[in-house]
Amino acid sequence: MATPLYPTFQKRIDDAVERLLTKQVDPWAFFNAGPPIRISRFDGRSIAYQGVGFEGSPREVFWSRYIEPFLEDIAVQEMTAAVAAARERGVDAKLLLPEVEGLLLSNCKKVFNRMAEIDQRLRGKGYPQSVQRRPIDDKYSRMEKFIQIRIKAEIEMWGLASSDVESTIKKEKSKVVKLEPSLYGIGINLPEDLEATQR
Repeated sequence: MATPLYPTFQKRIDDAVERLLTKQVDPWAFFNAGPPIRISRFDGRSIAYQGVGFEGSPREVFWSRYIEPFLEDIAVQEMTAAVAAARERGVDAKLLLPEVEGLLLSNCKKVFNRMAEIDQRLRGKGYPQSVQRRPIDDKYSRMEKFIQIRIKAEIEMWGLASSDVESTIKKEKSKVVKLEPSLYGIGINLPEDLEATQR
C-alpha cells in the first residue's frame, strides 16, 4: 500500500519532468524545420544551431550529458522534499523514499525514450522507420545508479536520525519528576541523574 504522500510526489515529479521535456527536449524536434534552435544547458551556456544537419556535432551534444544534469537536479530536489515532508507529516521516509525512487526512474525512462524518438525522427528526415532507434539502456542505467545510491544514503540517514530522536526522548523522560501517592501523602520520585547529585 502506498504512503499518504505518494500522490503528492507523483504529481510533483510528473510536473517537473513535463516542464523539462517542454523546455529542454521537445525543441530539438524542430531542428530541421528551418528557424534557428536556441536552448540553454543546465549551467546556463547556450546551444544554438542553424542551417546544419542533426548528424555530427548537434547529435553528439544532444546525447553527451546534456539532459542528465537536469534529471539529477530534479532527483536531488525531490529526495530532499520527500525527507522534509515525511518529517513534517509523520510519514516513515523509509517507505516514502522507495516510492520516490520508482517515480524518478520511470520518469527518467520517459525522458530518454522521448529523446530516442526525436533522434530517430531527425536522422530519418521524415522517415523515422528508415533508421534504427538509439538504445537508451546506457543512459538509463547511469541515472538509475545515481538515484539508487542517493536513495539508499537518505534511508540510512533517516534511520540514524530516528535513533537519535528516540534516544533523546528516553533521556528527557528520565528527567521527569513524578508525583505519586504514598502512605505519608505524596511521594516525589526524582530522576536518576538528579538523585545522584543529591547523594
